[in-house]
Amino acid sequence: MSRPVVSRVLPFLGAALVAAAVPAAAGAQEIEEIIVTAQKRAQSAQDVPIALTAYSGEFLDRLGIDQLDKLSDYVPGLQIQLQSPNNPGFVIRGITSDSGSSQQEARVSVFVDGVPASRARGAVVEMFDLERVEVLKGPQGTLFGRGAQIGAVSIITAKPTLDEVEVKAEGSVGNYGQRRLEAAVNLPVNDRVAVRLAGTTRDRDGYIDNIAGSKALMGVGVQAARGSFLLVPNDDLTITGVVNYQEDDYTGTAFKNKRFAPAGGSTSPFTAAQLNRGDELGTDRSLFNATLTAEYELNDSLMLTSITGYREFNALEEFDADGTQAYLLEFAEDAQGKQWSQEFRLNYEIGDKLEGFAGVSYFYEDGFQRVPLRTDERQLAIFNPGGALPFPNLGPIITPAGTLNPLVALLGLPRSAGNPLPFPLPALATGEFTNFGTNKAYEAFADATYHVTEEFSLTGGIRFTHEEQESAFQQSVSPTAILLPALFPNVPRRELSEDFDSVVGRLVASYQPTPDSLFYASVSRGRRPAVVQVDATNREVLKNEIVWSYEAGSKLSLLDDRLTAEASAFWYDYSNFQTSVRVPNSALVRVDDAGEARSYGFEVALNAQATEWLTLFATYGYINARIDDEDSNGQQQELGGNTFRLTPKHAASVGANAVYAVADNLEVFFTPSFTFKSRVYFEDANTPGIEQGAYGLLNLRGGVQSADGVWTLTAFVENALDREYIIDAGNTGGSFGLPTFIAGTPRFYGVEVSARF
Repeated sequence: MSRPVVSRVLPFLGAALVAAAVPAAAGAQEIEEIIVTAQKRAQSAQDVPIALTAYSGEFLDRLGIDQLDKLSDYVPGLQIQLQSPNNPGFVIRGITSDSGSSQQEARVSVFVDGVPASRARGAVVEMFDLERVEVLKGPQGTLFGRGAQIGAVSIITAKPTLDEVEVKAEGSVGNYGQRRLEAAVNLPVNDRVAVRLAGTTRDRDGYIDNIAGSKALMGVGVQAARGSFLLVPNDDLTITGVVNYQEDDYTGTAFKNKRFAPAGGSTSPFTAAQLNRGDELGTDRSLFNATLTAEYELNDSLMLTSITGYREFNALEEFDADGTQAYLLEFAEDAQGKQWSQEFRLNYEIGDKLEGFAGVSYFYEDGFQRVPLRTDERQLAIFNPGGALPFPNLGPIITPAGTLNPLVALLGLPRSAGNPLPFPLPALATGEFTNFGTNKAYEAFADATYHVTEEFSLTGGIRFTHEEQESAFQQSVSPTAILLPALFPNVPRRELSEDFDSVVGRLVASYQPTPDSLFYASVSRGRRPAVVQVDATNREVLKNEIVWSYEAGSKLSLLDDRLTAEASAFWYDYSNFQTSVRVPNSALVRVDDAGEARSYGFEVALNAQATEWLTLFATYGYINARIDDEDSNGQQQELGGNTFRLTPKHAASVGANAVYAVADNLEVFFTPSFTFKSRVYFEDANTPGIEQGAYGLLNLRGGVQSADGVWTLTAFVENALDREYIIDAGNTGGSFGLPTFIAGTPRFYGVEVSARF
């Protein structure tokens, strides 16, 4: 560990321990216990022999976490990147899952109420009215299925209860036009039926001006609603249904080019851009999902569960991929998908010795990703990406003054009018690239824990999967195009299908010498399904990406349950490591087999009830993830020695929640938090400059509230030090020699009021 990281991180971790070690004041409370269902049964998070981070909905509200990328700042081993809701990246312990292709299965899946959001384009859900979030790290195929090769993010929404009527509402306003409203109501109809309604709307202006349009880039617009019901026909049967709908309307993503400056501006990604199509840029996405869960208690030892899920998404994002005022790489992405799944699971307990579950499931999905391109071939000829066109050097496409090369106008004229080329070029040419994917999966699974003694247990799990995959691709350019066919020849629909069988599993040994301590060690096999890949030049099947995971950890409750400490260490070995590679002079991303890879690291999480009024928390994660220098045959690998993309070697968070009574039924509170990440490369190629150096963000929340929780008034500041950082670099423009950079959020501040009855 480098000295700068030690000097920044360790003092915060030490502070949490020191404060927790101070004798508590009389009446100090215990750390909140969180009940999770990571192993398909209700357990305290401290009793689960898995590297697991679980946060309650109350904790998320306390820190102002209403988006997935904010969540990842406080989960060791997890990184979530959000260019837009249409383009997220999920990273667990160095493994990235961000492909929008319909032909590639996720490595990390988001699950909502037990149903996978299998495609990244449909995985970003608004975080409102939640019961809790569970993040499982390491291969979870046995527990969660084929989309959880290296981990899973499980979101559990708040469900109806039969207890009482509950109403809660909150709203906030802030700089950059921030406006957010959220409300939820729980309504028991009778002693057998209850319903819950919840909704949210969130808007924010962009923070990067676009001098080619009236709307600033990186603006947010979200509306979401959820309805759920609880039906208890008798004491043995419980039925829960959830329907969720979400609409996103974001302004354009701020792809900023560092090679050419906008007119009168600079190449800094934190200053104004000049992106074509102005207010046409942006993301429009709709997301719908419905889940029906039925639990039937056959007897005291057997529980039968059925989970039926349907999801669909429709996303259109318009973006300027070259990040300049030139009309070169005017792209869009139109992604659609639908899926249906059914799972039957039988949970059992046999005496005090054996417990577990077994089941079967079916999964179907169908989708496509269409990428239209618009370009001015006069400008394309001058830029000549990668020298792919047989033209002389006609100078830079953009002059130092920020204007287009004056030759652009001449290239549209006949040669007799001064055109240096033998033919005029059109001002508009179009192309379109579409991939298709249809997948079916049939699975059978079982997992059992045998309690050898009261302290020592063995767990084993296995999942068998049969998959049927169909992939297709087609590519076309407009008839009037002259240059585009040289880069993107017309390709009629090409198809390829293949069936696969696979097995994954896990073995866990756990030792619980006291109710307040747990030690465990595990070995598991994870798998990313084989890729049936079809593009303009290839039809191929890439082998399964396999990971063997070796992990050990501990979970402790100390000082009369006022301090919880969790630690885990892991080692992963990968074969047939799949890397996303941008095809040169193309909008497409293909998957390549990078050979052998490995990663190892450790994670620590601490929670302390230091006094009756002060709670502290801290997390730290270290990961060394790299592609091996040589493959299994001793051959040098192209990316050998490189660090996995989107993977900081060090990541940490620290925070506190102080609540102090100042009068009868009146409290003041203060919740500061700080997050830190070391250097991140945005590509597996580790290209110099396509990276973000180490940085930290300070967030502050504080205010007053009633002691009975009826009302709260909060002031908040995010990125209080106004730290400049980028969230992505390279991108589609990088494939054409025009890498772009996207600025992270600046300082946001505002006030929030909430009430519940």
